[in-house]
Amino acid sequence: MFNNISKTGVFFLGALAGIAIVAMLKSKTVQKGCAKIVAAGKQLKDEAQSFVETVKEDAEDIAEEVKQENKTE
Repeated sequence: MFNNISKTGVFFLGALAGIAIVAMLKSKTVQKGCAKIVAAGKQLKDEAQSFVETVKEDAEDIAEEVKQENKTE
């Protein structure tokens, strides 16, 4: 496909795409959407960290119980 397009043509297509993306990012609707996505990502990260911490604590509790059972035997 790109065999017939010159390097200059590819450059201008890339520049045009860049300009279009910058124009879109200035849109209030896109900015609000991006903010919602970032907020949801942060919330997901916080929930995942909480879950991992809970699993870690549970594993430590189980390991301690095993140690206690081995001492009593």
